[in-house]
Amino acid sequence: MSEAPLIPFDWSRAWLDHRDMLPHVRQDGVVCFVTFRLADALPWAKIVQMRRQRDAWMRRNPPPHTPAQRRELRRLWTTRVENLLDSGLGSCVLRDPRCREVMEACLRYDDGHRYRLGTFVLMPNHVHLLVQMHVGEQLGDTIRAWKSVSARRIGSIVGRKGALWMDEYFDHALRSRADLGRFAGYIERNPRHLPQGTYTVGRGLLAC
Repeated sequence: MSEAPLIPFDWSRAWLDHRDMLPHVRQDGVVCFVTFRLADALPWAKIVQMRRQRDAWMRRNPPPHTPAQRRELRRLWTTRVENLLDSGLGSCVLRDPRCREVMEACLRYDDGHRYRLGTFVLMPNHVHLLVQMHVGEQLGDTIRAWKSVSARRIGSIVGRKGALWMDEYFDHALRSRADLGRFAGYIERNPRHLPQGTYTVGRGLLAC
């Protein structure tokens, strides 16, 4: 593993990427905490309700956000989503070690080439990871590739057709090396309530 030349997030160097369903803030070289989930991991009605609340808050509080606003947004959206995910809703196909092997292979495939992968966890119905994209590479494109390849291979294992992954994903640009350790610790602790053999924790080339 290699030490990350950490580039702190800076609003003056950032831009909005509109190629996904929701705009995502981007800056070359920053490390991002990323979460994506299975399509059936959250009840749709609950997602719609929470999105409306989040979007209304964003209209009242346009970026850049203060530390207090970031904490409030995390409480309003991120923490609630994480609690629902950790409750183990949906098909949870990633409980199957064969499916987790497929997902891990996808994450590691371009590690060191298009990005540097940090700490990651494959939970039964979602994935958390740290990643630093190489300059010129796009996080959204990489996540779509992970989802596309893994969906085909996992579908053949479990005999499933149709959408495997939710289209949206969550990402947060890290602002300091302390953030790197804090988020890596969160990822490693995330499966502490689960039985052994139902999750995978790993690390790529990015030192955390």
